[in-house]
Amino acid sequence: MVGTETPAALARTPILNAHGLMTTLSIAVVLCAWGWIVWRSRRTGLKTRSSVLAAMCAATVLTATAALWPVMEHTVFHALGVATKPKPPAG
Repeated sequence: MVGTETPAALARTPILNAHGLMTTLSIAVVLCAWGWIVWRSRRTGLKTRSSVLAAMCAATVLTATAALWPVMEHTVFHALGVATKPKPPAG
């Protein structure tokens, strides 16, 4: 029946784990991109364009924000004055 799933069953649902999976994937992509930039720069001896570095810095900041969001969510909403309901304790 729909709506009668237990919290443990819902936690195993892939769509509910999307934040963690996508964050992990984005961390891997950003790390690989930085590695590629360093490798190409050393291999060719050319300076990396500032636009590439700016885009990668933005990607790094956004990825770090996504990775740390579960930790900083309450603080950010509190600082903005947005009321949030505290999560009920599990169990």
